[in-house]
Amino acid sequence: MKKKNNSLEKIKSDILNLIEKINYYDDLYYNKNYQEINDQEYDSLREQLLVLEKNYPELRLSKSPNLRVGAPIKEIEKSISHTSPMLSLNNAYDEKDVMKFYERLQKIVKDDFDIIAETKVDGLSASLRYEKSKLKVAITRGDGIKGEDITKNIMHVAGVKKELPTSFPSKLEIRGEIYMPKKIFNVLNNERKKNGETLFSTTRNAAAGSIRQLDPEITRKRKLSFFGYTVVADDSNFFETIIDIRKKLKENYFALNEPSHLCKNVNEMIDFYNKISKIRAELDYDIDGIVYKLNSLRHHNLLGNTIRFPRWALAHKFPAENVFTKLLDVKFQVGRTGSITPVAILKEVKIGGVSVSRATLHNEDEIQRLGLCKGDTIVLKRAGDVIPKIISVVKKNRSTDVEPIKMPIYCPSCNKKLYRLGSEVLSRCLNYFFCEEQVINRLSHFVSRDAFDIAGLAKSQLKMLWEKGFIKEFRDIFLLSSRADDIAKFDGWGKKSASNLLYAIKKSQNIAFDKFIYSLGIRHVGQGVSKLITKEFNNLEDLINYYKSSKEKKNINKKVFEGIGDTIANSISDYFSNKENLEIIFNLMQHISINYTLKKQAGALLKTNIVITGTFQSYSRKIIENKLIDKGANVLKTVTNKTDLVIVGEEPGKKLHEAKNKNIKIIGEKDLLKIIN
Repeated sequence: MKKKNNSLEKIKSDILNLIEKINYYDDLYYNKNYQEINDQEYDSLREQLLVLEKNYPELRLSKSPNLRVGAPIKEIEKSISHTSPMLSLNNAYDEKDVMKFYERLQKIVKDDFDIIAETKVDGLSASLRYEKSKLKVAITRGDGIKGEDITKNIMHVAGVKKELPTSFPSKLEIRGEIYMPKKIFNVLNNERKKNGETLFSTTRNAAAGSIRQLDPEITRKRKLSFFGYTVVADDSNFFETIIDIRKKLKENYFALNEPSHLCKNVNEMIDFYNKISKIRAELDYDIDGIVYKLNSLRHHNLLGNTIRFPRWALAHKFPAENVFTKLLDVKFQVGRTGSITPVAILKEVKIGGVSVSRATLHNEDEIQRLGLCKGDTIVLKRAGDVIPKIISVVKKNRSTDVEPIKMPIYCPSCNKKLYRLGSEVLSRCLNYFFCEEQVINRLSHFVSRDAFDIAGLAKSQLKMLWEKGFIKEFRDIFLLSSRADDIAKFDGWGKKSASNLLYAIKKSQNIAFDKFIYSLGIRHVGQGVSKLITKEFNNLEDLINYYKSSKEKKNINKKVFEGIGDTIANSISDYFSNKENLEIIFNLMQHISINYTLKKQAGALLKTNIVITGTFQSYSRKIIENKLIDKGANVLKTVTNKTDLVIVGEEPGKKLHEAKNKNIKIIGEKDLLKIIN
């Protein structure tokens, strides 16, 4: 008997411990807009608690987090009860869980059914309450029973309608997600970095913090958006399916989370999940999975809800993007323009199925913002699904033997003194022509796919050829044909490898003007700027002469066309005014020819100022921009009086309204395809 009592005491202690942990993480997530563990680890804690409570119902406590949706909301000025519980979603992390969900539906729903699959927006859930067609109240999810009043701030969120058509029921709620678009998030964090403010770690963190501001003007400046995903109304006959709801919302200019898909079976559900997983980085909003919902609202009533989630829906989460690991060391890399970038050396960890042992730290300011030391436990996130990024330090786990990170005073490559120029946040090595890492990185950029595209010259091979004295500047690459026999004898090479390399070099000797400009590695001159330049100058000589003269005559206006501002123009002037650079280009021109046909091919779009808004089914925004630039257009970020054309996809933003106000020509995706194809 005593042994049994001890066992129960141990289980009770485990339950209390789990409740304490879950409450701690809920408070962080819902009230402080911060996430310390990933979703899968959090759900594991919930599952452990649920199992114990099922096996020992007598030990279940009234304060159990399994009896609520979110976290207990903190004492705030005003909280409002939901008309019906605002539930969370049950989560699945693999296909087996999705199959089980579908099989359960088949057992209960005897007739045929469809599943609507939607992107799961990583934002802040909210409910908009309308009475007699007018927006009266907006509430956060809160604990699912009551939420915070955000009515004043919601008026400044894009996609929120203050008034509905009179054909709608007199009382209804539109529930959806408040989010911050990725582009807005990046701009906001850049501004905060300049002002020395703490950066937001995620778009959800930024959206939640912005909608809860006491000053609505701050919310307005943060440029939040809203996706509606369902309607709650007394009139149950107004909608019959989720597709009906989405259609009605779209007809009344609510933005919807697209893409979505109506699935006939479980295979289509999983196919949609896999498809979106591959393109999620192209979306302008963060998602953390796919939501599957029974399409028929009648079937919703048939299945009902648990305390925490509806039985007719499931969230199929993407693999965890946030993981914990240890910072072992920090190395410093020298870029092709001399910039010194700290790189974190990590204890190897898997994130999204990929092993990661390094992450960028950007600059010294980022290290100070994070308060990072060697030996710290850190939270790692995949940025854009590719580049791992440290988003925070778990300081409560910090040991006493951590070591501060010291920024170098001298270049790690050539040992010359480093400098910070003007307001730059990066230290820089000014030994431009003789710093090994700078030279090799420039050579690597020169032969890259978007420049001369010379296969067979990886960075390691360039380094070896540089160390042996075969390559010192760009033109030396085209002199390697005379050293073919020597190259064939190097370790890892051979006659065939050397022959393939020489063929790739020969094939690259005729290059498009924009690719040539990009290959030079001029600071601030990427592919887009390179293409803009080719539309303004007939040839390389005109380009060099113009920017040389602009350097010599300081009063000349260098900002002569859209897309080239003072920073870029000054950088180009500095490059072409340097005698060593001009000598390198002169030596190179003896071995290559430049194709100047791009400007002539521009045709009807030459110098046409175009703005793009919304999402497109045929191509990503980036591909569309490049295709338009190839045809001579200037692709602008904002609608101005100089804008000639606005191209509108699905879920357009404020740019569409601005274009209508300015009477600018507007076309859709169908007409766009006629232009670019």
